[in-house]
Amino acid sequence: MKKKKIYADEFVSKFMEGSLQHLTYIQTPIKIFALKDIAPYLRIPIPPILFGYNLLIHLTKGYFQHQIESTKFMVKAPAVMIANYGHMSAIDEVDKNAEGYCVLIKEQAMTSILRDQETLNIFNIAPLLNLQEQESNDLNALLELLYKEIYDKNPYTSYYESIFKTVVLKIIKLSDANKTLLRKQEVAISFKQLVYLDFFKEKSMGYYADKLAVSTNYLNRCVSAVFNKSAKQIILEVAIMHSQLLLMETNKPIASIAYELEFEDPSYFARLFKKLVGVTPTEYRHSAK
Repeated sequence: MKKKKIYADEFVSKFMEGSLQHLTYIQTPIKIFALKDIAPYLRIPIPPILFGYNLLIHLTKGYFQHQIESTKFMVKAPAVMIANYGHMSAIDEVDKNAEGYCVLIKEQAMTSILRDQETLNIFNIAPLLNLQEQESNDLNALLELLYKEIYDKNPYTSYYESIFKTVVLKIIKLSDANKTLLRKQEVAISFKQLVYLDFFKEKSMGYYADKLAVSTNYLNRCVSAVFNKSAKQIILEVAIMHSQLLLMETNKPIASIAYELEFEDPSYFARLFKKLVGVTPTEYRHSAK
């Protein structure tokens, strides 16, 4: 089973309405939209979706309520919201007069433009970053440059990639995440990132330990030290996240979903689901419908 991710162009067709002729299609791996061109046309609420992009929203005016995994954030300007590739996201409420920029970045673009340390830093930032007015103004000036270059008749790839990298480094600096990571932090954050990327390919700890060139015991110690939970728990949490999407988007029996996600016992799946989500799979499906 491979859950279909939602990409930028699909988002427009699925969750926006009205005349959208003002939205220009761009094929660049970094896409940027002005929020004033998006917010008035969103069909709210937007149900949980799985991001096939990294998402960065800089809000300069207004508010919106955004859910990432099981946590809801009320985002009020000036602020930055970040949702990484593979995360589950939902939008519950949006100010139709919101302003700022929305940037969607392919995972390949993130890893090719940023160094490994920078990628880990951005992945480690809390989803919501509140800003001071001047910080927001400085960031907005960079995003205006990025917007102008990407929509230029002849966009210069190296230039807009450089601007985007500057935007990311600015956010890393503002978030105070620009410190050198300890080895255990690098391993734990890399593991969590890999689980989101490769979940459908492999669910065993051994696979991720091999990818990171560490032992399973060392991997577990690193993850426990950084996230206060075992590596197995993180894999199970991602599995439950995907089960939420399947419960909402399909009519498959709950037991079938459990087996599809490689739970050997549907009863255990149901108990774990209730522990993490707060309701049973059946209750979740009914509320989602």
